[in-house]
Amino acid sequence: SGLLRSCLSPLPLGRQSSRGDRFCCSNSRRHPKPSPTTGPLVSGAPAAARRRGGKGDKDTVLEVGAPYDPKPGDYPIRPKRKAASEKKPKPPPMSQFRSEEMNLVQLFIQNDAAHDTLHELGEVGALQFKDMNSDKSAFQRLFVQDVRKCDDMLRILRFTDEMLLREKIKSRQRGATQPGSLQELHDRLSDLEKEMKEHNSSSSLLLKQKSELDEHQFVLKKAAQWMSHKGAIGAPTAGGDDTGDMAGLMDDAEGQNKQGRKMLGHIAGCIPFANLKDFALTLFRATRGNMLLKHEEIGVILDPSKSEMVQKSVFIVFFSGERSKVKVDKIVDSYGGTKYALPDSPQEQQALLASVDERLRDLKIVIDKTDDYRRNKLEQVVESVPFWTTHVQKEKAVYHTLNKFNYDVTHKCLIAEAWAPTAEMDQIREALRRGTAKSGASVQTVVNVVDTRETPPTFFRNTKYTRGTQSIVDAYGMAKYQEFNPAVFSVITFPFLFGVMFGDIGHGFIMTLVGALLCLFEKRLASAARDEMFGTLYHGRYNILLMGLFATYAGFIYNELFSVPLEAFGKTAWCSGEMSDRSCIGMHGVDPSHQTQKWLRTNLDQAYDFKDMKSTGEEVTWEVYPFGTDPGFAHTGNKLNSVNSFKMKFAIIAGVAQMVMGVCCKLMNTLYFKDKITMYFVFGPEIVFINSIFGYLCILILSKWTTNWDATYVLNNAEVVSIPQVYCDDTLSNAPCWTAPFVSDRSLVNPYGSQLADLPAHMWCMSKGVATAGCAVIKTAAGQLIVESNTYGNRTLMDPDHYNSDTCAKGLAGCVLWKQSPPSLLDTLIKMFMEVGSVPVANQVIPGQGGLQAFLLLVAFVSVPMLLLPKPLILKRRHESKARFAPLGEPGGSPVQHGSDESGDDGHGGAGGFDFSEVMVHQMIHTIEYVLGCISNTASYLRLWALSLAHAQLSEVFWEKTVIGIGVEGGDPMLLFVCSFAWACFTIGVLMGMESLSAFLHALRLHWVEFMNKFFDGSGYKFAPFSFEDMSDDVE
Repeated sequence: SGLLRSCLSPLPLGRQSSRGDRFCCSNSRRHPKPSPTTGPLVSGAPAAARRRGGKGDKDTVLEVGAPYDPKPGDYPIRPKRKAASEKKPKPPPMSQFRSEEMNLVQLFIQNDAAHDTLHELGEVGALQFKDMNSDKSAFQRLFVQDVRKCDDMLRILRFTDEMLLREKIKSRQRGATQPGSLQELHDRLSDLEKEMKEHNSSSSLLLKQKSELDEHQFVLKKAAQWMSHKGAIGAPTAGGDDTGDMAGLMDDAEGQNKQGRKMLGHIAGCIPFANLKDFALTLFRATRGNMLLKHEEIGVILDPSKSEMVQKSVFIVFFSGERSKVKVDKIVDSYGGTKYALPDSPQEQQALLASVDERLRDLKIVIDKTDDYRRNKLEQVVESVPFWTTHVQKEKAVYHTLNKFNYDVTHKCLIAEAWAPTAEMDQIREALRRGTAKSGASVQTVVNVVDTRETPPTFFRNTKYTRGTQSIVDAYGMAKYQEFNPAVFSVITFPFLFGVMFGDIGHGFIMTLVGALLCLFEKRLASAARDEMFGTLYHGRYNILLMGLFATYAGFIYNELFSVPLEAFGKTAWCSGEMSDRSCIGMHGVDPSHQTQKWLRTNLDQAYDFKDMKSTGEEVTWEVYPFGTDPGFAHTGNKLNSVNSFKMKFAIIAGVAQMVMGVCCKLMNTLYFKDKITMYFVFGPEIVFINSIFGYLCILILSKWTTNWDATYVLNNAEVVSIPQVYCDDTLSNAPCWTAPFVSDRSLVNPYGSQLADLPAHMWCMSKGVATAGCAVIKTAAGQLIVESNTYGNRTLMDPDHYNSDTCAKGLAGCVLWKQSPPSLLDTLIKMFMEVGSVPVANQVIPGQGGLQAFLLLVAFVSVPMLLLPKPLILKRRHESKARFAPLGEPGGSPVQHGSDESGDDGHGGAGGFDFSEVMVHQMIHTIEYVLGCISNTASYLRLWALSLAHAQLSEVFWEKTVIGIGVEGGDPMLLFVCSFAWACFTIGVLMGMESLSAFLHALRLHWVEFMNKFFDGSGYKFAPFSFEDMSDDVE
């Protein structure tokens, strides 16, 4: 109770005692005694402590025990505020859109309960503790010795893991030994390490002795053969270098020995096989050829000097004289050889060999017993090592976190500050109760919720489906607290843009299959995700699945299966005029030559004979291809032009739509933060500017797509008219021709005298593919005739000076009608700026286009100064107005940041004073960046078309040049198999590997730069709670 009475006052942020430590209060005797009915826990603070906190300290005390109502005279009168325990945490259904609400809390923990309390909080994983001892080094922390002890135990456990791997001992899922206290575990691990090192040292020494005996054994066996008079001593041996009659030399030596002189010596041993050649050459030169070297390879054995497996050879050197002996000894040592005793007589050699064999048998028994003992020791701990490792890691994390706490020596309590999600406060309080009960402490932990101007960390609750996309966004920058989360849209837009660039049914299906397998067996593959390369694929498995699905969908739109078009929705009904071997459904439109055949746009028509240029009389039904690109385009010369036109325009539409969506995300941020200045004078001009130019461009694209250009004509270079097509037979006098739907208010006039009533507004009269000048059409009023002739249809004569609407009323030859061609939208956009308000009739896509473009251009230019000037000027005026009423001691009216002393270290404090020049420069940079960025970013989205084109062309080249060009045309089944295998390798390696990575990186850039720079601040910092679940092997 004395501890609690000393710590009831909420600790003011940044307050320090005279000795440099934080304090709860300076005089515990002023605290009132706790109520006998409620125990020591209260939810208030003494008046003296409140006064010391200052007027800026607004706190709420959360008690973990029973509530307590203070007496009226004990505490100052202040508005009563509900405790956080009484508040219902807001449910986080929109936590994916914005980060969760965070609270800054203070914890007052009894010293004896700190360890168990931190353990419980680590299991919950909902508190990010602030370092309250940032001014102290790691060696000045309170629990530095405990952290070092944990590091030492982790080192021993890593050593034990290496021993288990070397001995190939695996866990059998038996019960693990409880670690007990940290000191007991440390003592046990220290004893285990000491014992294992002793056994390892003994084992190394025994193995060295064994390898020496093995080499000695080889030397004795081989030397006995070489030195035998009746053996192979005088005959060449494998690898030997006989240079004379060794038997005679030995006889001479024996004769000399009988006379008391020994003229011939020998040295035997083993040498690495890699050094044998140089060793022999050096011996020959050092002895000037007065030596005899015999050697034989014995295989790979353990080298006693290096304790590693080395390929060796047995050797024996015969020489003459003591000086030669000294030279040979030094040469053997310099080449890493080992020398062994070799008696002269065969009897002594056999006795020594028997002794070596006996020692080897005894040594093997000792080694086996040593290895069995070490293995038994390791088998006793193999089940416990993983649990001990986890336990020690948790202990290290606990003590590392405790080092961040401030310790009040006087009152023996630990004081901590941490960020906590509001929705997790109930779980935190429950964890504090469990920790206090587990430790047996008599005083519960006290929690303060502190109002602060520090920027809280950003915390998004992710699922396994969104975690991959969130990590992509976080790699660019962490969203500011409560800022709109770009990952919400990126979950779909990222794989969609990838699919646009990677569109192919086959390639998309392969990627979908890989993603589906990763998702289906995600639990089995979780352990393999520790590998960096595979872990990247595993954590992004749902992104890979969506990328594959969108790539497959785009492949159906492009109608490409490994670059081969499909007729999945029926055969094409389109054909070109040159394909006379099939019944084509076509029509004849008029261009300058009046002979170009074009595609038909009606649902019912008669099949046409292109040789005789007349109808066959057979009715054929034709409809637009149900889904995707018509496969008939694959056999035409203009396939690339048509597909590229579509993909470029679609890339512009998709890019502008995503950028507008990004600007709208800025609106959501301004509405949430109630920033009306930004909403009116930043978002407003930005959305107007981008839509005035690039939104208008998208409208032109859609209008161009939805216009039937086969029925669109220019009348007298003054207006655009839409006239349906009608077919006539070769003879004009045969009437009526097959016509389009009935039109009652118009009539066709025949110059030869006959009148064909109730026909549509226009008709082409065909005669062997050439439009006849005798067809006239009444456009609106009687007397105004529209004539199409070969002369007037020539596009080179389309000049406003030659043709004018006033000449229509003067006679038949005065009105001229010609076909309108689809205008170039690039030229339209350029001339929108270069020729303001002027759009030639032949280039108009929508009525009144010139005036509309002038208006939109004016609006776009006006939005630029509106984006640049109002916000800085309004902020300046607001600051000046605020400065007039600022109290003394607060220059500039800038509010004092709460807790600035503490937040200054981590850089998450509030804003400073107002500087108009800085605000103006910042706004100027933003304006220039946005205006230029709208142009460059729109052009950047053309990468969707470029990569899609590159992907399709690469796929087509691999298919046509390998499978078709070599395999199929070669006619050899084996060659076809080899080419198919090569094509599969190219597909997997180049297209599925390199191309998919390229498309991924480009989609990444489009989201990071083109999309997120429209609204994303990215100045936040990630919520990193103290959690055992996210604990790494090395906790820092």
